[in-house]
Amino acid sequence: MPKKGTELSSDDAQLSGDVMPSNGIMPFHSDMPSKDDMSSLDGRKICKSIHQYSKGKITSENMDVLMEIGHGCMVTKNYIYQRYGGIKSLGKLYSGYAIDAEVKAAGFREKIGLPSVYFTASVNRALGDIKIMWAQVRNGINEAANKNERFSPEDRHYIRFVLKVNGCFENILNGKTVSLPKEIQPRYESIIAELGDEKEQRVRTLNRYICRQTRKRLHRQHTDNETYFTIKKQGYRYGASDGEHGIFLATKVNRQRMFIPLTDTNAYDRMLDIKLNPQKRTIEIIIPLFVNTKQHEDYTNEIGISLGLWDMITTSTGNVYGSEFGKMQQEISRFILKESYQNARENISGTHRYLAYKAKMDAALKNYVNREINRMLVQEKPRVIYMAKLPRNPGMHAAGQRDDQQFTKGAGDTHFLKIWKKGFVTERIQWKCQENDIRIVEVIGKGIATECSMCGQKGYVKGKDFRCHVCGFEENKKINSAKNALNRGKTGKQINEQFPQEKDVEIDKEVTEK
Repeated sequence: MPKKGTELSSDDAQLSGDVMPSNGIMPFHSDMPSKDDMSSLDGRKICKSIHQYSKGKITSENMDVLMEIGHGCMVTKNYIYQRYGGIKSLGKLYSGYAIDAEVKAAGFREKIGLPSVYFTASVNRALGDIKIMWAQVRNGINEAANKNERFSPEDRHYIRFVLKVNGCFENILNGKTVSLPKEIQPRYESIIAELGDEKEQRVRTLNRYICRQTRKRLHRQHTDNETYFTIKKQGYRYGASDGEHGIFLATKVNRQRMFIPLTDTNAYDRMLDIKLNPQKRTIEIIIPLFVNTKQHEDYTNEIGISLGLWDMITTSTGNVYGSEFGKMQQEISRFILKESYQNARENISGTHRYLAYKAKMDAALKNYVNREINRMLVQEKPRVIYMAKLPRNPGMHAAGQRDDQQFTKGAGDTHFLKIWKKGFVTERIQWKCQENDIRIVEVIGKGIATECSMCGQKGYVKGKDFRCHVCGFEENKKINSAKNALNRGKTGKQINEQFPQEKDVEIDKEVTEK
């Protein structure tokens, strides 16, 4: 943590979210830029990761030194997770130097012998993870309360207030009397008064609900990753050695730095993430940068999209993007199966040729995905994109995802489905939309392939086509699904408004409708 009498850097603030709002009210989402970054934001900036790579192989001695640092950072994070990840430490997360003083008093850094530039960064990173976890807990409780039909609007208003006001939330979880700053206390009392004549009983019931929901979602974080750690900007400098540009990293030896040559000549002045690859003896440096989003005045359309195993994206306008997506995945699948069989016969495991060629194929597929998403955005010019929430593990006959005519049976189709880059495609769509200031909304995916986009009744899918028994509408099944995504998005059938979690049996017994 920072030395006494100093301020946290903007990098530290960015990663740990160290500042508690002066009004005591917490935002539900904590994945936000630092206070310094916020001063320059116009609401049109996003955090983008820049990557740097080491040039050639690092010596075994230097890699051992870095692995030792990584292990110390891992131990530090787990120490913070365990000590400050619970209910009793919630108030300390936003109380300035309280945790800093406790950690210093414990002498933990001296025990593991970790330089402060790594130790402080690891502490801040761990605290940031804990705060994000608490933000997720708050979001989960709020969503559960909104979906609980037994709650009145006044009940939900009370729960939202409790979740947003950190001191109030903390006191309730710890069974203490709620005591808030004088500028907030009257508001709290007025919200309680809205609960009616039996407000005391209602408050107790709602507080028990909040506590139960918190226990269901709260968990102690832990990491076993010792190849990924963070360094403060005071712990490194860019420069040259023997005619090569690189970075000088602090080591565990005082005033001694390690030189790592890099493949580029860029230099940065912020907190960095270091990712080690001990097998290849290389490192990757990840730099978070805030960049302006791209503004497109002509992006005014609303479209629905349907993701596929073969055709990557089909839009409600009838266009297909990524028609080679399935073919490229099938080639990767067959290559993996063939090489795995050959290696098993020859008792060879993971040859350089195999790994290099597979990496080349994966890179080509990812580049193709990015190009096709970019092409879709340029051509469709969307302001809002609606897409269905897909199942985690689509089966062989997942609705709208498999066309038997496009696959050869017995050619590794099952493995093909397992490597389907659904998560990567979804992530890239979300990122590209964020980068271009485009709203993306997930809608209910259940039954979307068999619903008629014309009349809303249930139809059936045969081959590539959808047909409706009721109105006689016929359409390509993927286009029909994309149109349904658009219809569901426009009519408010969004994922956060439907499919509520299982009702809390206890609260159903305790809470009565007003």
